[in-house]
Amino acid sequence: MRRKDGAIALEVKRILERKREKKFGRFLEMSKIKISFTALLTLIMLSMFAALASAADFTPTPGNPAPGINVGTIDNNGQVNQHRTHGNFQNNTNSCANCHSTHNGDSATLLKFEKTESDLCLSCHDGTLGFYNVKGQGAGAGTFNTTHESASMHNVGTVEIGAAPGALDNKSTEELQCSSCHNPHGSTNDRLLNNTVAGVSYSTTPIKLALTEDPDFAAINNSSTNSGLKIYKSVGPKDNADKTNYANFCSTCHDTYDTSSGKKTALGHYSHTTNSNSQGRNCASCHYAHGTDITLLKDAAGKTVADYIKPVAEGGKGWTEATANAYMKDVSAGGSHNKKYTNMSVCWTCHTSSHPLDTPMPDQVGDPNAGTGELWNYVWSSRYNKNIPTFNEKANIR
Repeated sequence: MRRKDGAIALEVKRILERKREKKFGRFLEMSKIKISFTALLTLIMLSMFAALASAADFTPTPGNPAPGINVGTIDNNGQVNQHRTHGNFQNNTNSCANCHSTHNGDSATLLKFEKTESDLCLSCHDGTLGFYNVKGQGAGAGTFNTTHESASMHNVGTVEIGAAPGALDNKSTEELQCSSCHNPHGSTNDRLLNNTVAGVSYSTTPIKLALTEDPDFAAINNSSTNSGLKIYKSVGPKDNADKTNYANFCSTCHDTYDTSSGKKTALGHYSHTTNSNSQGRNCASCHYAHGTDITLLKDAAGKTVADYIKPVAEGGKGWTEATANAYMKDVSAGGSHNKKYTNMSVCWTCHTSSHPLDTPMPDQVGDPNAGTGELWNYVWSSRYNKNIPTFNEKANIR
């Protein structure tokens, strides 16, 4: 009996030992997993810091102007000239490789690192190059930045082209992308605008924009070794023909908005004139091409949030940013709709002179009769054969 009890005790002892070994084994396995995870996390963090350090330490050169961008520096004539990525290709070009991968593309068009096409475009135009930053002020085209109040924009990469407001004939089911409006390989139009949009060829005459060299990039603009690259700001279409062509460009998608006042559209509505070369009667008079937000919006006098928070000694109002934002905020029921002017203030800017309302003008510094008014002055109107109070900002409306 004692022997039997002793055998049982021995067996229990063995079982407990095996359990302890098994438990310890699991502990070792978990420890290995923890150690492996810690090592992996460490490697990831080191990689991130290395990438950041690499980006911070990056020094642009003519042949490598931005991370991942490599271009030639000698042109077809044997002259030193930094090649361009978009158009003006030289016979020894490498520009194709800045956007395409011959054997490892992420799309059927061999585009590199693409979730959507805009991801590729933003690898340069997010401020990496320093100029034409579409997430910043956009060089006149507006912004694709969603981080500020009153933001609205073309929803690139998320909507069908046929979903455009005012669309009727436009039935396109293609996704709206940067290349819906721009030709990355070059164009006869300024800003690489397409000649055909949503399957519609809107004009055979190139669109020219009112461009001025951006003083912030004088070094580039004054260089003779950048294949003619100039960094410009735009305020919209340049001449009368450009205004109507620009409206035709927009109407390839927003087709029922291409109309004159007093006429019903195909959707049964009336619309402000958009297809005229007269001032204030084309798309660019009121809207940015890319998008808008509270930092870009202006009031009827052409003032921005930055103007109002500027110290009085520097010509501003000295408002707090909170006050300036509350003043400039677009409160329209439908949102800011890519507008250049907050709410409906552009109507006030134009119609004080084109359709006088006999409404008191705002107080200001200066004498409007002497042409020294800070916000508005009396301007002769041949239409009404008399001097009409006119906002100074009206001169900036296309």
